[in-house]
Amino acid sequence: MRAYIFIRHGESDINVAKLLSDDNENNSLTETGKMQAERTAMQLQGMKFDGIVSSPIKRAYDTATIISNYTGLDIKVDDRLREIDLGKANGHSITEFQEKLYPNSHITGALRDDLGMEPWEHLWKRVKGCIDDNHGKYIFVSHSDPIRAIASYYLGFSEADSFGMALKNASMTVIAKEPLRVLCLGAINLDDKIRSIFS
Repeated sequence: MRAYIFIRHGESDINVAKLLSDDNENNSLTETGKMQAERTAMQLQGMKFDGIVSSPIKRAYDTATIISNYTGLDIKVDDRLREIDLGKANGHSITEFQEKLYPNSHITGALRDDLGMEPWEHLWKRVKGCIDDNHGKYIFVSHSDPIRAIASYYLGFSEADSFGMALKNASMTVIAKEPLRVLCLGAINLDDKIRSIFS
């Protein structure tokens, strides 16, 4: 059976500063972010996985490292789990775009095109490619937009349908069973039913 827990990275310094960044470096977990990752990692102890697959971006990889320390699992880096390509928005504050943003702060439509950001369809397709290449039970450590995109794919949502999804730092989204489907979205705790999938 295929089963995946997607984990958003813990809080990072760029989250606090409200900066947009798809850079591999120059973004570290805050002390809160480290604690969030540890709390999530503790919940994964005793569950059985084939490994951890992480985005190469520092905030995600550092989260994966904390999870690895608690679970003893090896980490494999996969570029397909990286943050959405932000184009010209990279390195800028989200507040710079506030007046043009959709009500819940998502850059979309003409503004996204003007900034040269990665198209939504390309985003979910690359994350799905990562799933398709990793058969078994895996922890994937990624970012809000890639997780929102792949969850939307399995839920049959459009990008606009997904704007209400709130994926907190270090939250868990489970995609499992056959056919694959979303079993929980942005969870802070996993119930026994979900945990039994990874026993």
